[in-house]
Amino acid sequence: MDEKDEMIIRVLERKARLSSRVLSKMVGLPISTVHRRIKKLEREGIIYGYKALINYERTNRPIGAFLLVNLEEVIPGRGHIPKKTIVGVLRRIREIEEITEVQAFNFELVIKARLHNLKALAALMEQLRSIEGIEHVSSAIITEETILPPSTLRNSTQK
Repeated sequence: MDEKDEMIIRVLERKARLSSRVLSKMVGLPISTVHRRIKKLEREGIIYGYKALINYERTNRPIGAFLLVNLEEVIPGRGHIPKKTIVGVLRRIREIEEITEVQAFNFELVIKARLHNLKALAALMEQLRSIEGIEHVSSAIITEETILPPSTLRNSTQK
């Protein structure tokens, strides 16, 4: 993967529905080159899907939150529960959009969730606390999200 592929990816992660023609103008490459590179990135599993950007304030799930999850090292009488097992349980919870494994001082997972209201957030946090292997859950409510437009990308990736 080279700098040109990186430019294509950076635009697509913010505006996945752009035509090859518009994308080629944005990254400064011929349409056929852009199309060929996208197909190659898809075959190689670098691009494995496309996602719509949603204005959640206009949906029935306007509350967004990041949940910081601290996992238990060892559970008495049960031993260690693998992170993979806990993530498998979390994947089945409808409100959860993303799960990111991190190395931080006091948490191992960052979960992004979307909810109807703050009571639903409190209920989700209680649900998470009841999962075996989760020791502590903290939350941060998303107050504003800014998606950077792809038009700012070309200048930042070129030397």
